[in-house]
Amino acid sequence: MNLVSVDKISKKMGDKQLFTDISFGIEEGQKTALIGVNGCGKSTLLKILAKKEQPDTGTVSWNRQCVINYLPQMPDFDPEDTILDAVFKSGSAVTELIKRYEKLCHHPENSEQYRDELDKVMTEINRLDAWHFEYEIKSILGELGINDTDMKLGTLSGGMLKKVALAQALIDDGNLLVMDEPTNHLDIETVEWLQTYLKKTTKSILMVTHDRYFLDEICSNIIEIDRGTAFTYNGGYSLYLEKKDEAEAQLQREDQRQRNILRNEMKWLRRGAKARSTKQKARIERIHAMQDREVYREADKLELEIQAQRMGKHILEIKGVSKSYDGRPVIKPFTYTFKPKERLGIVGRNGAGKSTFLRLVTGEEPSDTGEVIPGLNTVFGVFDQHSKELDPDKRMIDTVRDIKEVLILPNGKSISAGQVLEKFLFPSVMHHTPIRKLSGGEKRRLHLVLVLMNNPNFLILDEPTNDIDIKTLSVLEDFLDDFPGCILVVSHDRCFMNRVADNLLIFDGEGGVEVFYGDFDDYLEEKKLAVSEEKKQAPKKETEQPKTKKKKLSYNEQKEYDSLESDIEKLEEEKTELEKKLNAGDDDYSSLTDMHKRIEEIDELILEKMERWEYLSSLILE
Repeated sequence: MNLVSVDKISKKMGDKQLFTDISFGIEEGQKTALIGVNGCGKSTLLKILAKKEQPDTGTVSWNRQCVINYLPQMPDFDPEDTILDAVFKSGSAVTELIKRYEKLCHHPENSEQYRDELDKVMTEINRLDAWHFEYEIKSILGELGINDTDMKLGTLSGGMLKKVALAQALIDDGNLLVMDEPTNHLDIETVEWLQTYLKKTTKSILMVTHDRYFLDEICSNIIEIDRGTAFTYNGGYSLYLEKKDEAEAQLQREDQRQRNILRNEMKWLRRGAKARSTKQKARIERIHAMQDREVYREADKLELEIQAQRMGKHILEIKGVSKSYDGRPVIKPFTYTFKPKERLGIVGRNGAGKSTFLRLVTGEEPSDTGEVIPGLNTVFGVFDQHSKELDPDKRMIDTVRDIKEVLILPNGKSISAGQVLEKFLFPSVMHHTPIRKLSGGEKRRLHLVLVLMNNPNFLILDEPTNDIDIKTLSVLEDFLDDFPGCILVVSHDRCFMNRVADNLLIFDGEGGVEVFYGDFDDYLEEKKLAVSEEKKQAPKKETEQPKTKKKKLSYNEQKEYDSLESDIEKLEEEKTELEKKLNAGDDDYSSLTDMHKRIEEIDELILEKMERWEYLSSLILE
C-alpha cells in the first residue's frame, strides 16, 4: 500500500532553490534514508512530508490510513511541561488513557475518589485491550533511561531532551516514522538499542541520518537530493555507493559522447552549410539544442587544509584531575600523558562526564583536584557539539574575518576569508548571509572553518558528526587521517570512531575512566564477550542467593494482578462453552462464523493477559 506520493514538488528558501520537480513514493513497511549535502533541503523535505510546511509547487498526497510520527532535528518543547506531558502529546484516545493511568500510578492516594477513578481507567484499558500498549511504552521509556516522568523539560540536558522527543515519536500510534537525525546527542548504547528497535518495527520509516552504519543496518532504500533533483536507489548505503559511482561514470561517458558529436557537427556547420532542406534544418536545430543542453559537472569538493603548528616534546599532561557536582563524582582522579600524534576516542553513556572531561582538558572549567599541564606549543582547536561560538546575527564573511583576514596554506600560498569559505563549499552569493539563516549542517561546517583557521595541533571534537552530511564527513575523516597533531574525540558514530580513534577512554558513569587499547569494534566485541560470560555465570549466582522475597506491588498493580487470573479463567470458560456449541452444530452458518471469530479473539486476549500476568509476577521477585 502506498502511504505517501510526492509529485513534482519544488521549494525555495530565500534566494536559494533547494529542489525542483522531485517525485517519489513511500510504501507501507518501506525503510528509506534521505541523503544529500548540507543545505540541499533534506530537513525541509521532511517537514513537508510531516505536514509542517508546504511546497512552492507540486503536490503531496497522503493515504487516509497514513498516520505520521515526526521527530524534528531540533525538538521544540515548553520548558514547563513534564516528561509525561511531552511524551503523550499526540492526544490520541489510547495515549490519553495511558497518560491518565501513568499519572495515577505516579501520584497514588488513599481515597475512595482515587480508587474509583483508577478502576474506571483500568476498565477502559481492558475494554480497549491496551495493556500491551502500556507495557510497550514503559519498555521504550526504560530503554531510553527515562525514569522520572515528573521532571520538567526545562531542567533536562540536550541529550535527555532528544530522548524525550524520540520517545514521543516511537510511542505515538502511527504507521510512518519521519525522523531527522535520530541518533544526534544519543550515547552509543542508546543508538544500538534504537537500531535494533527500528529494524524490528513494521512501521514505514523515512529518515535523515549521517550515521552510515546505522543507515546501512536499517534502510533498504535511499533517496538522494543532488543538485536540486531526487534520485532513488534500491538497497542499503553500501550498494548505493556502488550504484552512485556507476551512475556518475555513465553521466561522464554520455557527456563525452555528446561533446564528440557536437565537435563533429560544429565542423560541418563551419564549412558554411546552409539549411536548404528539411533534414539540414533539423540537423542545425539539433546542434543548437546540444549547445544549450545542461553540461555534466562534477559536484564541488570540500577542501580541508591547514598549516598545523609544530608540537614540542611535552604535549599535554593530566595529573590526578577530578570533578564532582553536588557531591556526586563525575570524574574520579585520573592521570594521563599524551604522546605525539595520539588519537583517543571517548566512550560512555549520556551524563558519564565525557563533555566535562573535554572542558577540564582545555581549561574551560577548573578541576577539583590535580592539574592539566599543556605544552608550550600546544594549540587546541575545539569543535563543540552545539557550535556555541557562532553569533546568529553576524554575517558569514564577517565571522571568518574576525578570526583571520588571510589564511596561509601548507604550500605557502595565502587566501582571503572569502576564498576560505569557497573552499568549504560556501559560494560567494552566501557570504553576506546572517548565520541564523543557515541550515544546521551549514552552521556546523562554518564552525569547522573557524576551528581550523587557528591552525591547531591538538583537535578536540565533541560529537563532530552531528548534523554534518555524509560527504563532508568522509572528507573530514580523510583530513584527520593526515592530521599531524593529536586528536581527542567524543562520538556515537561507529564508522567515524573506527576511522579516527586508535585507542579509547571508557567512562563508566560513576566517575571511573579506563584506557582501552583498541578501536571501537574491538571494544564492542569485548563488551559482548563480557555480557556472554555474565550470562554463563548467572545460574551459579542464582543458586547462591537466598530465597526470593515478595516485593509489595503498588495498589493499582496489585489490583490488576489479582484480577488477571480470574479474567483468564472466565475467558477459558467462555471458550469451552463456544467450542461445545460448535461441536453440536445446531446453530445457523452466521452464528457459527461469529463463534469462530470470538474464539480467535479469546485466544488473543488470553495470550496478552498471560504476558501481562508474567510481567507483574516478575516484579514480585527481587
